[in-house]
Amino acid sequence: MEDLLERLAVLRDDLAPAEKRVAERALDHPESIVRMPLKTFAAAAKVSEPTVLRVVRALGLSGYPEFKLRVAQSLVRGQPYLHREIAPGDGPDVVAAKIFDSTVFAVNSLRATLDAAAVRRAIDLLHKASRIECYGNGPASILAFDAQQKFMRYGIPSVAYLEGHLQTMAAASLSPGAVALCFSHTGAVRDIVRTAEAAAAAGAKVIAITRAGSPLAAKAHVVVHVAALENTELTAPMVSRVAQSVVIDILVTGVGVALGAPVNERLRRIKDSVAETRIPPRQATTRKRRRIRKTT
Repeated sequence: MEDLLERLAVLRDDLAPAEKRVAERALDHPESIVRMPLKTFAAAAKVSEPTVLRVVRALGLSGYPEFKLRVAQSLVRGQPYLHREIAPGDGPDVVAAKIFDSTVFAVNSLRATLDAAAVRRAIDLLHKASRIECYGNGPASILAFDAQQKFMRYGIPSVAYLEGHLQTMAAASLSPGAVALCFSHTGAVRDIVRTAEAAAAAGAKVIAITRAGSPLAAKAHVVVHVAALENTELTAPMVSRVAQSVVIDILVTGVGVALGAPVNERLRRIKDSVAETRIPPRQATTRKRRRIRKTT
């Protein structure tokens, strides 16, 4: 069963201001909900009772009693991290602790909820792809570029387009056999949704690394669901980017395993091709000693 508090944190970004206060109250003080009647909880969240019920229905629940039950189940499961956003008064040590906690939780949550069947389908499509094009807007463009760099090493023609209009034009020019790999934390960015739609219309397969049930997910042939708990209104996605990077590594490694032994020789040649750009350890140590002598 999906964790209710995790789902509520994901839903929060799409709620109206008053409804968002319901989500914030529930995420900040989940243990108190179990003992609160509807009227008391609404007062604590500074909203009306109908507002609470709208959030309950948005979660697909029958009513407030089921909401309390599902919150209690989440607490029994012992989630290690629920709702630890960065606050204006947080010092560097608190910021570091919160980011560590949320990142660890995001990776553990991904491990617990990763759809193995979707991963297998994605690896199969990528392994057989005649071409892989990687798309992401804003912070997600970093993920697209990372994926392109890794798949390129296997000898699969791979490109990362980082501008929205260019992405859509490139996607529209794809052929059957190509794969469009699309990244988005929310799955609700117009440019990336339009790009996925263009790729599918051109006959390419679309793999979306995004939130399940999002507009981008609706356009994809395969969805690898990643829903990290973070509020992106004040900051760019952080922990979700880490979780999506893990998915990239899973897909890239899975394709490498599927390609078999020949890929090892290719990777060796690639590594050798840039060997001269690295400073040998002994030479680096000598240079460091020379600098030390000059300063003493």
